[in-house]
Amino acid sequence: EILQLLISSNLTTCPLNPIPSTLFQTIARDLLPFISVIINNFLSSGYVPTAFKTTRVVPVLKKATLDSSSVTNYSPNQLHDPNQFGYKPAHSTEMALIAVTEKFHAAKAAKLSSVLILLELSAAFDTMNHNILLFVLSRLGVTGSAWRWFQSYLEGQSY
Repeated sequence: EILQLLISSNLTTCPLNPIPSTLFQTIARDLLPFISVIINNFLSSGYVPTAFKTTRVVPVLKKATLDSSSVTNYSPNQLHDPNQFGYKPAHSTEMALIAVTEKFHAAKAAKLSSVLILLELSAAFDTMNHNILLFVLSRLGVTGSAWRWFQSYLEGQSY
């Protein structure tokens, strides 16, 4: 599963990543045993290293018709996922609903379970109280190393 994710990932490299994506994909099969151990330890430890909390913010104008000289008209997107529909030209709410519906139908046909989490974080994350978020996560059943991982991730982020 990890190998498939690595091989099928986008061939773009974040400037914060010390290994170019093309090189990483070339050697992924040989490194898979080590990568698997690292990922499993990373997730089960409940700790996110400081280096993983640094983000390169790429401002994107929310709408082409907005004043580009006003900072408030930009969305501070760190990464642009192909499944992101907000703040992207030629993408709409209808397209997002169609994409989600297709994924649900495919999962149902394959007798798989589905979970949908919708987040609209235009500016909410900047002002979100992390303690409240952690409390809500615990009330939703997120505990142990998974909860500690979120706690660690939320501490000391830099942009």
